[in-house]
Amino acid sequence: MNGDGTTTTPANPRPRTVLYVAGSETAASDGAAELEDHPSGPKRSVHAVTAVERVRSWAPEADCVVFAETPTTAAGSALLEVVDACGATPVILFTESSFAPTAARSTGGIDGYVRRDTDDAVAYLADEIEWVCRGQNGATADADTETEPETDSEDDVIAMGGERAPSTGDPADSTGPAARLLESVPELVACRDRDRLFELLVESAADALERESCWLSTVHFGEFTPRATAPTVSEADLEPLSREGPLGEALRTGEVLRIDDITADDRLPTPLEGIASLCCVPVGDVGILQIAAAEPAAFDEGDCDLLATWCRGAAAVLERIDADASHDTARDRLRTERDRIATERDEIAAERDRLADERDRLRALFANVPEPAIRYEIDDGRPIVRTVNDTFADVFGTDPEAIVGAPVDEDTVPPGLEARRATLLESLRAGERRQFVSRRETDDGVREFLLTLVPVEAGASGDAATDENGTERTPDHNPEGLIVYSDVTEANRREREAAAAEARLETIAELVDDDVRTPLNVARGYLELAAETGDPEHFAEVDDAQERLRELVDQLVAIARRDDVLVETEPVAVHDVARRAWVAVDTGDARLVTRAANDRVLEADKARLRELFEHLLQAVVDGAEGGDSDAEIGAGDAGDDAPVVTVGATEDGFYVARRTPDGDAATVDDGLETNAVPGRLAAADGTGFGLGTVERIADAHGWSVGVAEDDDRVAFAFRGVDGGGDTAAKSDR
Repeated sequence: MNGDGTTTTPANPRPRTVLYVAGSETAASDGAAELEDHPSGPKRSVHAVTAVERVRSWAPEADCVVFAETPTTAAGSALLEVVDACGATPVILFTESSFAPTAARSTGGIDGYVRRDTDDAVAYLADEIEWVCRGQNGATADADTETEPETDSEDDVIAMGGERAPSTGDPADSTGPAARLLESVPELVACRDRDRLFELLVESAADALERESCWLSTVHFGEFTPRATAPTVSEADLEPLSREGPLGEALRTGEVLRIDDITADDRLPTPLEGIASLCCVPVGDVGILQIAAAEPAAFDEGDCDLLATWCRGAAAVLERIDADASHDTARDRLRTERDRIATERDEIAAERDRLADERDRLRALFANVPEPAIRYEIDDGRPIVRTVNDTFADVFGTDPEAIVGAPVDEDTVPPGLEARRATLLESLRAGERRQFVSRRETDDGVREFLLTLVPVEAGASGDAATDENGTERTPDHNPEGLIVYSDVTEANRREREAAAAEARLETIAELVDDDVRTPLNVARGYLELAAETGDPEHFAEVDDAQERLRELVDQLVAIARRDDVLVETEPVAVHDVARRAWVAVDTGDARLVTRAANDRVLEADKARLRELFEHLLQAVVDGAEGGDSDAEIGAGDAGDDAPVVTVGATEDGFYVARRTPDGDAATVDDGLETNAVPGRLAAADGTGFGLGTVERIADAHGWSVGVAEDDDRVAFAFRGVDGGGDTAAKSDR
């Protein structure tokens, strides 16, 4: 301090180092230049910054950081990151007025606030920088220069309350009420606990005005209830007061209530014995600070204004404490949510790793699986072939490069599944484990396979999965699976052989029960008659019965020894075998039509297939000639009146159909052959069709055969036929 009372200014003050943070390079550069060139305050060195990482690097060396964006905008969304990066360096929010001071105070880490959209905003910013940096060495102090230390003044209270308290006497008096309150400012500002703040508020007011009766009442369930008291005041002596009275009005308006003579004023009851005057000061919207004296008119306007300023400062600190508590609660909640998300993320990562390990394991197994197999992925809802194993290429003679990357369609789904292709593809997309039976041509001929769909995981690509919290997630990979081909040709052949043997045994049992027993009974009866009468004619009947028995025994032996199991098959053209059989049987005037069968090639025993056609065509023609509908034709009739026999191909076999001359020619078109019922041949045989041989040959091939009839037509359909491929396909191999 100089002799004339002025403060010595350092000769070479260090400029303030300020970081000016904005969302764009232009805004940061222009704002920094304007602040650095502004004449208000000491010299400043202002640096334009846009990146949070640069703030983190430079903030420890800076005196202050200015965040020049509005937090509610996209550019200002990085406020909390900047505050975190600044550490102990103070931060001033230079913002639009749309972000109110209360919002700034509720944001932890903000030390100053200046509106950017006012006149002289940069000048106010410069003053605010000096205010928040007032305790630092800089332009206002020099460590090497002796200066008069600045004394904390009522500006601390002004910073909290916004007004300067009136002087209480001589400016040099350091023992007045204002000075005593100012001594409590650091502790008040540093307070972080509500209860301690209330106690400090009462203690400081009582000490400043040198009054023993002082207390703070806060609103609780509509009443002013004592919350903190001076040491000489007992809460038990204070009665709660209704908020509807004058204290509630003072709290609502923020005006000080002063009662000079409480005995003559009926607005409030006397709170304590020996009290004559009372001063009631609102503390924000929380409560009322009351200080009492034994003498009337103990408080003047200066006392009321000083206490009002002090309580406003306390209210500001209380607001900060509440904001910090709210911020801490929100931060704890965010941390809990962050930890939950991190845990969930770890669980998802673990599940993803598990699925990846499972896929790797299955792929390793796939490479070594002994059966033909395809690995597919669901890509945009379509199953795509990703690879085939070596066994697949060897068995089917397929070049893997020709089908890898192609959809799972007719090139990889074997023939015979055309009618169920949609079901198969839907099963692949849905990740269902299913099995299909199909036939496919291999290097060893036509073989029968059991297709097993083995999904690695369910769900089509792009389908959103939902977790336990209802959050949808889109999978970051394509579900995949395997199609495994198990050769069941021999197993099915053995099953068909067993079925054929069982059918023969059933036939033998029926013949023994129905045909053999009757001649035996007849022979026994005639022998008894011959023994009684001695008539030789009875012996002739016995002889006839024995002859019949010999024929039946021969038939049973033939059935028992008939081994129709085919050991070798070859591609056979249906139309060729049918026409050769047609020539070999007596067909009369009937006409043969081969429809959609000219290119149908079967895997069958050629001789037995021809025998099947001979028996079937003969039975069909004989049935047409013996039927009532053919009575008008007459022998020798020909042309359009002749019965028509049609041989045609189906998706998995062939059929033989007959229509009478007046019947509907659209046998194939309306699908009569598709209505053939398996197991009806025995009934048909009983009506005149000699189909026992046909059924045995079909059983030996592993085919199923059924019959369908209506008023003027009959059709015999054979299903489950090994396809040798069409003629055109054969010529390409």
